[in-house]
Amino acid sequence: MTERPLSTWIDHLRGRLPVALGVALLGAVARVSTPAPPARTADAIAGMLGDAIGGAVSPDDFVWEERGGFLSDALLGRRVLFLGVPRPPDGEPAPDERGAGPAPDERGAGPAAGAGPAPAERAPDGRGAADLYRARVRLTRSGRPVSLGGVRNLTDTPLGDDRNLVARGSRVAVTTSAFGVVQGITLLDLGGAPGSRPLGERLRAALDGWLETGSADGASRTEIVFDTPPASARLDLVDEGLVMALGPEAVPAALNAGTGEVDTGGRDPFGARAHHLPRRAPSFLELAGPSAGRLLGPGAAAAVERLALAAGRAAAGVRPAPAAAYLTHGAAAPEPAPEGWPSLWPPPQVEPAIQPPLPGEGDWVLVAPSLPRVLPGVEGDPQRPSSPFAATTLRPDPQREHVRVHLLAIDTRHVKFTLQAGFEAPRPTVGPHGTGRLPDAAALRGAIGLGVGARGPAAPPAGAGALGMVVGGRALVPPRDGAATIGVDLSGRPYFGAWPSGGDVARVPWALWQGPPAATPRDLRDGGGRRFPWALWQGPSLFEAAGPASPAPALPALAGPPAERAPAGAALPPGDGDELVVERSALCMTDRGLVIHAWSGAADAAAMRAALERARCVAGVSLGRAPDPLGVAFLSRREDGGLVAERLAPEMSLAPPAHVAAASPGPFLYFESRSTDGPPAPDLSLPGERVGWAADGGAQPPPAWSPAVYAASAVHLGAQVRLHAFAPDRFLFRLRAGSREISPRTAPKLDAEVPADERARVMAAIGVGTGRRRGPRGLAVGGTVGLRFRGEGGLLLVRGGRVEIRPAGGVEIGSGTDATELPLTADDGRLRPEAREIGTMRRRSAACALDDGTLLVATTTFDSDEATTEALLDLGCARVVALDRGAHRNAYVHRAAGDPALQPAYEETALFAVGLAMPGRARRLTEAARP
Repeated sequence: MTERPLSTWIDHLRGRLPVALGVALLGAVARVSTPAPPARTADAIAGMLGDAIGGAVSPDDFVWEERGGFLSDALLGRRVLFLGVPRPPDGEPAPDERGAGPAPDERGAGPAAGAGPAPAERAPDGRGAADLYRARVRLTRSGRPVSLGGVRNLTDTPLGDDRNLVARGSRVAVTTSAFGVVQGITLLDLGGAPGSRPLGERLRAALDGWLETGSADGASRTEIVFDTPPASARLDLVDEGLVMALGPEAVPAALNAGTGEVDTGGRDPFGARAHHLPRRAPSFLELAGPSAGRLLGPGAAAAVERLALAAGRAAAGVRPAPAAAYLTHGAAAPEPAPEGWPSLWPPPQVEPAIQPPLPGEGDWVLVAPSLPRVLPGVEGDPQRPSSPFAATTLRPDPQREHVRVHLLAIDTRHVKFTLQAGFEAPRPTVGPHGTGRLPDAAALRGAIGLGVGARGPAAPPAGAGALGMVVGGRALVPPRDGAATIGVDLSGRPYFGAWPSGGDVARVPWALWQGPPAATPRDLRDGGGRRFPWALWQGPSLFEAAGPASPAPALPALAGPPAERAPAGAALPPGDGDELVVERSALCMTDRGLVIHAWSGAADAAAMRAALERARCVAGVSLGRAPDPLGVAFLSRREDGGLVAERLAPEMSLAPPAHVAAASPGPFLYFESRSTDGPPAPDLSLPGERVGWAADGGAQPPPAWSPAVYAASAVHLGAQVRLHAFAPDRFLFRLRAGSREISPRTAPKLDAEVPADERARVMAAIGVGTGRRRGPRGLAVGGTVGLRFRGEGGLLLVRGGRVEIRPAGGVEIGSGTDATELPLTADDGRLRPEAREIGTMRRRSAACALDDGTLLVATTTFDSDEATTEALLDLGCARVVALDRGAHRNAYVHRAAGDPALQPAYEETALFAVGLAMPGRARRLTEAARP
């Protein structure tokens, strides 16, 4: 080998010396400008962790995971678990600037809906609400931290305070507190869940685990919830599981690692129960958005999702959605009804938007899937429909004739609804996740997919635009004011509309779901004094029909929600992805109180809105769009007790039938028969079931299979008291003056009979007596005051055909209002002295109105009003009036087709009950909020 002269090397180095000096200088400057690594003290490391989340970490609130060796700790970093309080977003007050929030309710479920707890309420030490985080810290050989990265929020509960961090091996546990109580306990196994999976699933699960926990192993999660939350909890991890001391009395409990069940040793004052959240392998489409979002930001996440959806549409080609595979009983004939009464079922024909229409387009057919779908007990009964489901197809867009929307009408008189949260979505802002499981109910009928994806831009992180969901009285995400909402009350009645702002929802829904946020995170904390509903769901967008496609038929004898519609132009507001032609679904209520589910395999938001308008919807909500699983599945039980599912249309993306027994990652709405055998339950809450309610012997408003007047007997103070209950929404009440009423000559004449068009439908007359000659109690009919009101005692008020019982005085008698002053015998659930005033032994009556609108009337022969008043108080009445205007006339309740017969007018002033055909049970949410 030829040796190079030394001078050549010197010249080579000399030419590159400036470059080498420059690089060295830059390195020195960078090293000098870089902050020195923190010291090996707990305070310094806590400060480093706090800076990483933009908040604060206490020196006592972090634990190191097991070491991975010198090279691993130096190059990759050692994992650390810590509780951190993130700094409030810009514009949010600091923790010490926020006042104490509303007090928790009696269940410890939290303050008003729409209001989150103030940090001072969650954390008495003023530190704010903490979350459980995980990160990697690079360490030197001596254990000094060098840098930090890979931060993951493992709990993400912005309205809950995570505390009591304990760790052992790969397991870690924390408590989540809010509103002064422990909302739940979370146990994580960061070693992942063992199991054999195909390679593709393992890859997707690893990517999912990295996104969630910073490790391909992911985390196995078990959560403990309480029926009655304890005020405190202490935790310890042992080999056998998790050991707990609950409440101030340190009630012992343990989570068995082998069985996954909570062992309380027989003493369980808090109703503790555990559920394990399954780990699934999300699809690459579900993972594409979050992956891009973590690497490139939220804008990239939305762009990636759009590209994936566009690619899927391009691969499939834009073509008409195939017709749904309905098995039907043929055209849906009108439900039989007596002469002069309307028929509710099926809905009116949907007017096609495109002429000429396709065969059967807009015509309803009764759906009878291959599974048994006939209501129990209705076979061969000509008075009852064979199915509470009817379907039709519609082309709503004249510019795109290939777009089809499938409509499923649900007869809510036969069906009740409930909501369930998924085990992944929605992400709770406080406390544990949902279970995602169907109940073990023999009356299950089907399920509807709700489009709250567990991943992707459609599922914002908890607290960042998250929409309300409450299940079983526990708020996973507090309702947001103004958001489109589906609410369900305890009887399974659905409500639709915008969540009211600042007002109480008196008839607390059982469940609801909301649409796009109309409030900031601060609004969640500063809201007013409303209670959490029992359960609810808020969806992506509010629908208010701008006007009917064609005039609705007159329904003079049909009750239900007001048929008024929103002003023109009050339609679905623009939202992200509304222009995409993808699978979509929506749910709405009609002016007859029915529920309609709309689904299309390829449509934009405008086409769905047009379909809902043509179906005569008055309020509703979008359930979501692809890639969320959507559709309707009918459920039936096999002989072995397992569930069988069948989708209404095979093209629907709702989970396939094979998965019906598994837990759902996303939320869903399921529906059940209102009765497992025989007719549906009465459309009223019959109080005091022990008294033996039964349909009374008089005539009933249609349909015949659902009576509206029930009767019972009870004994009080030795007297036999006859009770009558009149169902809400089945009657219009009219107060009419008796012929014996004496009024001044200058007073206007009051109506003595109901309007002529209502007389044939009068089902009952309830006497309220006549006034004394001197000082008669006030009386008004149709807004006309015939006898001056004195402002004493109680007031029986009839507004909009509905009876209210109020204290006399301070109530404006508006146009169309009927009212009479009566003795107030009970108030605030307590007997008043007036009820015990002894008088003549005669037939007496008393009345009250329950919160749901049920009118109760008690009648007996006694020498005071005490027996009838006590009977109504026992049934849950809060305010009771005696039906005696002062002249001490004998009381009565006359029934149509009864003895004695009804009269068109009476000597005594009477309350007439005008029957209405039973409407569908869906209502506007504003009706739940009315006083």
